[in-house]
Amino acid sequence: MKNNKSLLFAILSLLSISSLVACAGRNNEEEPFEEPVYEIGETVIEWTETRDSNKAPFGFQEGVTGSATIVKDFGNTDKQSLFFEITETIPARDSNFYYIGSDLVEDLYFTDDQVKNGDIISLYVYLPQDCNIGGLTLRLMHGNNASISADQVQANEENFGKWIRTVAVFDTLDTLSSIELGFQVRDLNKPVKFYVDDIKITYGEETVANDYVSNGESLKASYEEYMKIGGCMSSSMLGNTKMRQIAKENFNSITAENEAKPEQVLDQAAMQQLEDKTQVVIKTAPFEKLYNWCEAHHIGVRHHTLVWYSQTPAWFFTEDYGNGAQVSRATMLARMENFIKVTFQTLNDRWPGLVYAVDVANEEIENGGAGYNKNNKWYDTIGDDFVYQAFKFASQYKGEDQDLYYNDYACDYNTSNCEFALNGFLKKAIEEKLVDGFGLQAHIDCDNIRQTIANAKLIKEAGLKCQLTEIDITTGSSESDYQKQKTAYKDLMAAILEGNDKEEMDVNAFIVWGITDDTSWKRGQNPLLFTSSYAKKPAYYGLLEAVQEFENK
Repeated sequence: MKNNKSLLFAILSLLSISSLVACAGRNNEEEPFEEPVYEIGETVIEWTETRDSNKAPFGFQEGVTGSATIVKDFGNTDKQSLFFEITETIPARDSNFYYIGSDLVEDLYFTDDQVKNGDIISLYVYLPQDCNIGGLTLRLMHGNNASISADQVQANEENFGKWIRTVAVFDTLDTLSSIELGFQVRDLNKPVKFYVDDIKITYGEETVANDYVSNGESLKASYEEYMKIGGCMSSSMLGNTKMRQIAKENFNSITAENEAKPEQVLDQAAMQQLEDKTQVVIKTAPFEKLYNWCEAHHIGVRHHTLVWYSQTPAWFFTEDYGNGAQVSRATMLARMENFIKVTFQTLNDRWPGLVYAVDVANEEIENGGAGYNKNNKWYDTIGDDFVYQAFKFASQYKGEDQDLYYNDYACDYNTSNCEFALNGFLKKAIEEKLVDGFGLQAHIDCDNIRQTIANAKLIKEAGLKCQLTEIDITTGSSESDYQKQKTAYKDLMAAILEGNDKEEMDVNAFIVWGITDDTSWKRGQNPLLFTSSYAKKPAYYGLLEAVQEFENK
């Protein structure tokens, strides 16, 4: 019996991994989740006779008409295989070269998260005498259309009528884009025929030198009872399998570095087409891959950010969403409400239970002094209550388990700015219980952790939760500098653990702004927990020591 499937090519990025999640609506904190652990030589996934017998893992390139048939009476090690037949092609510009790929099916069987550096991808091909191709080449696509190719299985008398194994090693830290089988058609007027079987990904030993060693150590596991441990990531970081590994093993919170900021998500073209110029349209494409990945790995998300003077386009405050005159307070309040409304609706419809905290307002304190930052289109259009209005709208539309945060760096080196925020523009919103927490960014150096600790206590006194949201502690590059940085990270965390225990603070998340030093916005100042070669720095172990010593008291 045959199950025929006609599959046309439509390039679908393997990074869209939402199909990995069977239950999108789960609560991230309710379900325990552990990444699978493999030994060298173990099978990660394979297309077999007993599983997914009606699911073809490859689809056809655009311009090809054909079928991928799962046959039940012919195979390599069993009586099942994939029979690919192309009945019509369009002339190819590249010497009649075509391919089938793992990213060309609607329901992905092989995904980017199943392959890391050093893994082995293998399959068997069978070429009949009338295959009408010059040969088949297994290619592992990665990065910016780069590929790793196995030796070509040539279509000749030696190989006709045999099952031939072809194999390639994923020799890169990039993320896999797709598994492809490329072939050159000999006669475009005749059909192409070949069989594929026993497609397998095998866990292999890493081939690219790097200094990251798991050792069973995990920041998120060590702090599970106390707070979230997180980092910020960009979508481009998802293209690095080592970055993914570090994040999966150590973090249970991720913040998008830039992808969820207003200038990235506000859809100017769509809004210019609207008759009602108070309505707002947003794009999820900038952060979709990152949020999909977090959802698949049960990693909570801080959504950063909504109302901010920076990285919010000036056209958003004009009458025509373009170059027109500045809008009135009433119009901008309506836009603010609709922006906040559509953001929460989109997040909670598309990723229910994923986003646990939202930075409603960001960096509204004047840089260098305790006062409002008036170089701000939100201030210009709405007035000095714009932060209050933002929290009022956000409290109406947030999800049941989502916390609303004010976030700022202006408190990093003094307490007066924190007092100004709590007793000034946030006061009414706090009194009306519209604000859940205050985010201290903590862009500091090794000698300035005291203010962060003092501010966390002030925030607790105001009745708010606290998160350290963008931590980086700068230092030099010598071993003594690294040890000084370790002390700073350790002492900061030790003070938080003790302060929480004594109910002097309520810090529920400790989030570093990046992963490796060379991906930090302060690259060159070595501010994070991992080196550019992915080694755990002394600061990493300072955080582990802080919780161990706290528990041993």
